[in-house]
Amino acid sequence: MSKKGLLIVMARIRPEDEEAFNKWYNEDHLPKAIERFPGVLSGRRYKIREGEDEYQYLAMYEFESYEVLHATAYSDIIQGMVGEYDAAFGKGGRRRILAEEIKALTVG
Repeated sequence: MSKKGLLIVMARIRPEDEEAFNKWYNEDHLPKAIERFPGVLSGRRYKIREGEDEYQYLAMYEFESYEVLHATAYSDIIQGMVGEYDAAFGKGGRRRILAEEIKALTVG
């Protein structure tokens, strides 16, 4: 059985762009990612409150397997999404982390 994969993306946004960034991410980018990424199970966004000085926002996308995540992370699909981000908010200002699940526990 394949272990799930997790794509973590952190973003640094200028204060004057935050409102537009949040509207765009919530209404355009996140829904497109869920629709376009093969094997994606969920997508979530967070505002970083403590513990990080460089980035203000974090998004996490859970994938059915690390292999599917890895293939997607280096695909034309991601490059297109990055191009849309760059066109809207400029190049840079983001960091990406790929992770493989080790253990999962759920409540309920």
